[in-house]
Amino acid sequence: MKTLKDYTIQFVSLKQGTHFFEFDVDNKFFEEFDDCEFIDSTFKVELEFIKQSTMMLLNFSFNGTITVPCDRCLDDVIIPVEGEEKLIVKFGREEYSDTDDIVILPESEYEINVAQYIYEFIEINIPQRKIHEEGECNVEAIKKLNELEVKNDKDIDPRWSALNNLNN
Repeated sequence: MKTLKDYTIQFVSLKQGTHFFEFDVDNKFFEEFDDCEFIDSTFKVELEFIKQSTMMLLNFSFNGTITVPCDRCLDDVIIPVEGEEKLIVKFGREEYSDTDDIVILPESEYEINVAQYIYEFIEINIPQRKIHEEGECNVEAIKKLNELEVKNDKDIDPRWSALNNLNN
């Protein structure tokens, strides 16, 4: 958790207006969330922090890369990830859970840790399929997969072949 203290912003000492923060995110950051499925990761996160009298607007912008095994051939593939996300921080006593874009902090709070939000924003912008560009996969692995591919209906277990008749 020591690493995550670097993502704490003490907003009470900031004047009203726009402030900018930069964060570097790598595998150590993701390990703090017990979710380091990446071989390597490097991100630059820029935060535009707009402090107003009754609320704060946080505009996150990030870009970087992750290195993961290809879903198709299992060789390492570098996936670019970028995105922009917004967060509204208000002060109050009641919980507000109708949207993910608004956070309610107690009026006595004087700082906010943005690590969880950075983690979530990066995670939701990672593509579902992590594969090489067409033609860049390991040729030997693709060749082996094609050899193992079921060629006809005779090789399919009869208990599963009935599924072929279902229409969506």
